[in-house]
Amino acid sequence: MNYLFSHINLFPVWILLLLSAASNIVGDFFAKFWSTNHRHTYFTAAILSFLCSGVFYAFTLLREQLIVASMIWSILSIMGFLFIGLFIFHEELSSVQTVGVGLGVASLVVLAVAK
Repeated sequence: MNYLFSHINLFPVWILLLLSAASNIVGDFFAKFWSTNHRHTYFTAAILSFLCSGVFYAFTLLREQLIVASMIWSILSIMGFLFIGLFIFHEELSSVQTVGVGLGVASLVVLAVAK
């Protein structure tokens, strides 16, 4: 286990954040499949993806502040969620929801870049 931890810690913080967000997005993808198909394999894949996301994120926090890391992770995750929801599952947002998502992403960007 120490071998794994020592090698994960060699990755740059931005790679760990990308891996964490990507794992979380994949987890949501499989969770959505599970919610419509109820196959245990989708549920298991979702849980394992969420676990991987947590591991990568925890190692990010060894070298980055919580607020900065969580803001960047949130922006990356939201972009992935939007892509999956809109283009893969063909979900639709009302105009009010679209404005809300836009304002939410804008607020996260402002918080992430503000000093």
